[in-house]
Amino acid sequence: MGTIGFNNKLYREILSPLDQFEIRDLLSIDAPLFGNLHISITNIGIYITVAGLLILVMNILSTNYNKLVSNNW
Repeated sequence: MGTIGFNNKLYREILSPLDQFEIRDLLSIDAPLFGNLHISITNIGIYITVAGLLILVMNILSTNYNKLVSNNW
């Protein structure tokens, strides 16, 4: 019965199944420069940045041009 209470407490904060796809502002800057400029870092922006960096690192590591034996045919 202890786990049922824990599960109720855990799922009480979720209002809708679509809440996991909500784009949230993590860091927001409202600057009066350039006509009320609004710059924000969102959760989707961080995911895209991390994925892009992973792809870039994998590309750099897989195409190492300083090898002793080349991998080109």
